[in-house]
Amino acid sequence: MLTILAISGTFLVAFAITALLVPPLITLARREGWVANPGPRHVHREPTPVVGGLAMIAGLVGAIVLSAGFEQIDPALRRSAFEQLRIGLLLIGISIIALVSFLDDLYDLPALPRLGVHIIAALIAVGPYLWDHTLYPDVLGQPTEARGIILTAFNFPFVDQIHLHNLSPWLAIAATVLWIVGMQNMVNWIDGLDGLAAGVTFIAGMVLAIHTLTLDPPQLTIALLPLALSGACAAFLLYNTHPARIFMGDVGAMTIGYTLGICAIIGGAKLATALLVMGVPLVDMAWLILSRTLRGRSAAQAGRDHLHHRLLDLGLNQRQVVGCYYALSIAFGSIGLFDFFTPLFKLVALLVLGGSILIVLLFLQPKTRIA
Repeated sequence: MLTILAISGTFLVAFAITALLVPPLITLARREGWVANPGPRHVHREPTPVVGGLAMIAGLVGAIVLSAGFEQIDPALRRSAFEQLRIGLLLIGISIIALVSFLDDLYDLPALPRLGVHIIAALIAVGPYLWDHTLYPDVLGQPTEARGIILTAFNFPFVDQIHLHNLSPWLAIAATVLWIVGMQNMVNWIDGLDGLAAGVTFIAGMVLAIHTLTLDPPQLTIALLPLALSGACAAFLLYNTHPARIFMGDVGAMTIGYTLGICAIIGGAKLATALLVMGVPLVDMAWLILSRTLRGRSAAQAGRDHLHHRLLDLGLNQRQVVGCYYALSIAFGSIGLFDFFTPLFKLVALLVLGGSILIVLLFLQPKTRIA
């Protein structure tokens, strides 16, 4: 019972802190002029505060820090030295991403330096594994613990498991950096409609938390991280659903994307579940990178060619588009949770989802192409 209360408390603390901080942040942002003005590639119709992510970060970090005291409630929630190191690396990375992204919201920083910061933050998450490639014994005596947040292995049909660490520690580092940086930008790119990024991230966080809690044995302390993320997102949705009173901005989208990417690989990779629940944004991002590059445009250049914009052009309203994203995230995320779905079935489900989204993207050409 105490364990359940402590785990629930992580979500509630993140929710409460975020919910309490958003209203004064709206007032501050309006006073300081931290607003997004309406424009051709935007769907909102009046100036709206853009730094709501600051409240989300406060809720997320506050819940993570407070969860360190839960071991006093239940010894089962005591973090190992490896976990404590990883949480410390995560908090350092969050601080760097939040600072640079906040400055980007205010001053519109160039894309290349921002990408450099994203890579540095991902390398910070990797931590001492950059120079210490040893896998240390876990509580069961198996060599699985790395000094850092690293994607060492993941399951795959036909070959059971692909062990990146055994192939090459540098391959594991490259995959980890690519995954974390990709998740940051994926969440940022879906932050184009009211409630879309926060809602999808909330669903992804809850799915990852449930996955972690239903493992045998359950990873109780690992589950606290996605629960804190989901709590912050749930509270922000109180103010960000259509019509939004505040946007999370890059400071929010990049930070929750960074955290979500780490949630999927900390304490063992849960890639299949993460890919299924984030399948629609993933395919949209891949298509945008490919299509923009083929048209001679920078992949980082803003435009109105995202899937959610195309669905709006088709005649759906914001609530309907966001609802479609939510439904697909819940449906395919659920597939990742059930053990009776084999890895092959999950791969097929992901391919079917990806193929369906690609067909939509091919046939729903945007009405305008605005840089």
